[in-house]
Amino acid sequence: MSKSVVSLSVLALAVTVAWNATAGPPDWGKVPAKKIPMFYPGQASYEWAMTKADHSAANQVIEKGRGCAYCHDEDATDIGKKVVAGKPVGNKKKPLEPTPPAGKAGFIPVSVQAAHDGEKLYLRFEWEDTNDSGGKKLDPKNEEKVTVLLDAGGVDGAKLNGCWSTCHNDLRSMPDASDAAKKHAKAKALGWEDGVTKYVKESRTAISMEESPRGGWDKLKPDAEIDAALKAGKFYDLMQYRSGKGEKPADGYVLEARHMDGGKSLTKAEGKMEEGKWVVVFERTLAASGTGKHKIEAGKLYNVGFAIHDDYAAARFHHVSLGYTFGLDNPKADFNAVKQ
Repeated sequence: MSKSVVSLSVLALAVTVAWNATAGPPDWGKVPAKKIPMFYPGQASYEWAMTKADHSAANQVIEKGRGCAYCHDEDATDIGKKVVAGKPVGNKKKPLEPTPPAGKAGFIPVSVQAAHDGEKLYLRFEWEDTNDSGGKKLDPKNEEKVTVLLDAGGVDGAKLNGCWSTCHNDLRSMPDASDAAKKHAKAKALGWEDGVTKYVKESRTAISMEESPRGGWDKLKPDAEIDAALKAGKFYDLMQYRSGKGEKPADGYVLEARHMDGGKSLTKAEGKMEEGKWVVVFERTLAASGTGKHKIEAGKLYNVGFAIHDDYAAARFHHVSLGYTFGLDNPKADFNAVKQ
């Protein structure tokens, strides 16, 4: 091989290495931002939201197939204010929050940006610090947590309800929470030491919608059926940023329980306070790696929902988004990750 050919090969390699070195998070100044209201839901469960006797808009979802955002994208802020004030919400005129946290913000305006580079997806969240804990640190290790739930079309109702399909009346800190769950034979494996965590109905033989206790924590399908649901994509892909020192981000999924690990697609989740605002950025491969991960492909629409545990919040004391759609280079999506 001649010296000139060798030189050209070395030059080509150097260019490739240099390009790869510069690949990474996008220029966020060039990525469109969508501001959404993330509001405080109190004890509004899937069962509550999908029962006409409780929720005035349930018929819009059940009979007309309209997602929650169709009715509430504009008034979610007002709903959040009512809930934290302990005011009645819904047809039965009962508060959705029996113990309103002192000083809790009814909603948080959050700016969300999405982009990809053909190999990885990048999500950026920005919001003003609320300082709304009322002095109580429910999660003293983490001042902030941000969660992303992604459905690829396998969870029934995800298109309409967003992450409400994971929130049930019998979860820990909800009205029908049961201490019996802590003694269940699978409690340790399912992470139920403190009570039932999120799940989807594809993992249950039945869900009680109106009769108390509501939900279906104790109606687990056999392991073989749950494994089949996992293989069929009937789960939410989960990612979570945690601000605590030494706290690792979560890369898991929600099916018969909330699993905070098992995935290998999340490559980075970082956050910091900048001039009174929190900025959190997720970086994950488009490819599905590990357990409970969805492959993110062009041409598909996904269902997505977000949650922020702000100012040391824990469990249900978070702010949540409505359900939205997500896609790659797809102008039909509510959140369109454009390639950079």
